[in-house]
Amino acid sequence: MIQNISVAQDMVRFVENLFGPRKLIKLIISQEGRTTLTFVTSDLGKILRKVKLEHPVAQLMAGAAMATSRTVGDGSVSTILLSGKILEECGKLLRRGIHPSILGDGLLAAYRRALESVDKRAFTQEGGISQILKVGVEASLTGRLPDEDMDHVANLVLRAIEAVGVENLKRLPSKELVNVKKIVGGSLRESFTLDGIAMYREFMHLSMPRKVNGARIAMVRKELRLPDKKLTRYYSYRFEFNTVEDFREFENSKMRYLKDLTDTVLGSGANVVFVEKGVDDYVIEYLGRKGILLVRRFPPPEVDRVARSTGASPVATPSDLTPDCLGWAEEIEHKKISGQPWLLIGGCRNPGTVDIVLRGVSKYFLDYVEDMIYSSISVCRTLIEDPRVVWGGGALEQAIALELRDFANEFPDKRQVVIRAVAEAFESLPALLGRSAGLDELDVITNLRAQHGNGISSMGVDVAGCCEADMRKTGVVDSWAVKRQAIKGAFEASVSVVRVDEYIKSRRLSPPERHYVERTEKTKESEDV
Repeated sequence: MIQNISVAQDMVRFVENLFGPRKLIKLIISQEGRTTLTFVTSDLGKILRKVKLEHPVAQLMAGAAMATSRTVGDGSVSTILLSGKILEECGKLLRRGIHPSILGDGLLAAYRRALESVDKRAFTQEGGISQILKVGVEASLTGRLPDEDMDHVANLVLRAIEAVGVENLKRLPSKELVNVKKIVGGSLRESFTLDGIAMYREFMHLSMPRKVNGARIAMVRKELRLPDKKLTRYYSYRFEFNTVEDFREFENSKMRYLKDLTDTVLGSGANVVFVEKGVDDYVIEYLGRKGILLVRRFPPPEVDRVARSTGASPVATPSDLTPDCLGWAEEIEHKKISGQPWLLIGGCRNPGTVDIVLRGVSKYFLDYVEDMIYSSISVCRTLIEDPRVVWGGGALEQAIALELRDFANEFPDKRQVVIRAVAEAFESLPALLGRSAGLDELDVITNLRAQHGNGISSMGVDVAGCCEADMRKTGVVDSWAVKRQAIKGAFEASVSVVRVDEYIKSRRLSPPERHYVERTEKTKESEDV
């Protein structure tokens, strides 16, 4: 039991510098096969996916943190810190002779009271949806970037959410709504949100326009060229010509076929043509002379995203194309960014998906910012579903600690000391915030205890101002759903570890034994079917 708690303390030391607005970042070197990957991040989810944890207790705490992040988009660091601090206090009680069953009962009682305390301190901010989204984005990005860069990234995210719409935000995954395209070179301030799609595409023909305003987009899934496959797998065929004129007529018939095929597409009124597969050189030349922009070779997921964004209806053959099938975009432009050719489709009406184009000095930095963007979108989704918030800066944790101390007096048995130990664990979180701001932890705890004891339950740590402050004045709030889920995950992990007496590691099966088990399982599955 003591060994398990020491592992929990190691997890706390591992993640405590990722807590709060002034969090630090970690540089991870991961060996995957023969490849060595290096990246920097402050996203705990990504760190835990790359770092291999051997001890079961560490894996349990990491699983609770990941579950919190998947559910509400944030709170993974708080989950590990709170569960680790609770287990640290439980370790002190174990050394004093408190039985694990009493620890478990005390933790469950404190858990129920903590959730009640969180619920009654929740409130809804004024200002509508825009203010809610702003709170979510700022809470997620604060401390991860310099202030100017943070404001710019926050605006990118808010513009993307505004473009796709709140209703889409509620029902679709983040990566279906917003796709991040990363271009190495330039600065983060040159990044932009495109209310449409950005694609890496070479320019097809010099005669084609590089910019089209009021684009009417035709999307064809079939290739625009002569079929080059054999009719069957058993028979081949060849053409024989007796005269040069016959051969010339045959070549002209191919050109007429391709011209008719292309004219069918243009007859719909399209001035931009997207083809999922290949295009004949003659068609490229013909469209170039007509001043029509052509883009070819789309992966199927990209076809779906362009269709959602522009409102186009992809057709199987050109003969199925009608004016109603065309998509629309205010502007389509071919341009070079950092020497790379990009096709930008912008100004789409009610796009169901948009792109954020990130610029930066290195791939690792862009990956880091991409993680932040998706995390902030997840937090915004949580706030849209439930807009309640609580005071931040450790004010909520300090208020819960004060309430748990009073609650402990209602128990005449040893559960009283367990609940007081949980109160100490909650109080350690604002102390950690104070330490990250350069404050003395003991001064922070004593000042906050005095202020909360006088009824000022919104007092917390102002990390930006490096002092204790009333969160009503600073306006620092946290999502109620994130806080509640973090507390649930922390207590579930803590109770599970407290009830573990010891762990047994089974031996690795030999290859014959492993194959036997696999065959047995597959046989059972086939019988069930």
